[in-house]
Amino acid sequence: MKAVIPAALVAFVLGAVAGLLFERRRHETAQAPAPAQGPSNASSAPAPDSGKRVADAEKQASDAKAELVAAKEKIAKLEAGAKAAKSGGKKELTPEEAKARMEELRAQIPDLVAKKDGNGLIKLMNELAELGEVGYMAAIEISGLISADVEGGKNEFGLSRNEFYMAFSGPMLPVMVWGLQKGEEIPAGFRIGAAYALPWHPELEPGKLFLESLKNEKNADVARALADNLDGIAKAGMEADLAALVPGYADNARVVTSLLDSLVKIGSPEALASLEGYARSDNEFLRAEAAVALIAINPPAEGVLITLTVPNSQAENVGIKRGDIITSYNGTTVTDFAALRDQMKSAPAGSVVTVTVNRNGEIIPIQIKAGAKIGIDGKDVKPK
Repeated sequence: MKAVIPAALVAFVLGAVAGLLFERRRHETAQAPAPAQGPSNASSAPAPDSGKRVADAEKQASDAKAELVAAKEKIAKLEAGAKAAKSGGKKELTPEEAKARMEELRAQIPDLVAKKDGNGLIKLMNELAELGEVGYMAAIEISGLISADVEGGKNEFGLSRNEFYMAFSGPMLPVMVWGLQKGEEIPAGFRIGAAYALPWHPELEPGKLFLESLKNEKNADVARALADNLDGIAKAGMEADLAALVPGYADNARVVTSLLDSLVKIGSPEALASLEGYARSDNEFLRAEAAVALIAINPPAEGVLITLTVPNSQAENVGIKRGDIITSYNGTTVTDFAALRDQMKSAPAGSVVTVTVNRNGEIIPIQIKAGAKIGIDGKDVKPK
């Protein structure tokens, strides 16, 4: 594909053409025979051939101007060709033409659905997305149709999970951004999908978009998806916005945990100050969550920080608490969740083993039964 010719290059080419023409004329003038020298008292009237030289110079100037105009026209044609190549030769539609085209494409949906043509629907979805905002809602409509049962092999439209996920790139990226910006006007399922897809495209600055969306999000499932995925893309500079969101989601434990996890990941003095503030909150839940987050940001030991104990589980029954750090299992040091799982699998089922936890610096051995689920969730931590 030809690249569009920059204006600077156009100016350079035109200047070069003019320079070459000037040099050619100068060279021709230098090669012309010098006029004969008359006596010192010769008349100052023009030499007999001066009129011809003037005419020649005027013709040369005219020719140079014509060549310059031709060069400009050629460059203009090259630029137009490059622009057409870049756009794929597609004509830019007027708003009226785009709307008419959208209706034309949308009318094809029922037929493709009847044929169970998943690839045809994806192609149609992308064409609608390329029309701009006028086609976005129809594209979102198709995305809802083809999303059914993609987790269980090929769905009724013959699409696998990978084929479905791959469809949400290219032309659909601006649709997902637009969908999150529109909020409640857009189906929750589409916004949840956008929350999982957009973090793969950092050039779109999904972190800022997610923070803005969370300010007004009323759907708990969408909020959880946004907060969960924000946890992986949070960065310095977001501390104030993250902290400001926490109180509004005090009744949504998953969102609060993810927002605090984002602060932990950033780990800046500003993030630490926000967590310390919530550790003094009047809200008991926020205090407890912030306390665990503070341990995560500055753990006293390496191991598995317990972030959740399942009600009525073995962990709860034997006294393992949120905020504990499991440092060994059955006498073997564990530094992460993977190592803990390996040790749990290796212990004989039904045997009693010792789990050592670090609780705010205190080392506590706890007896549990191997082979039975402990009932915990956690994250790997390591002192800085």
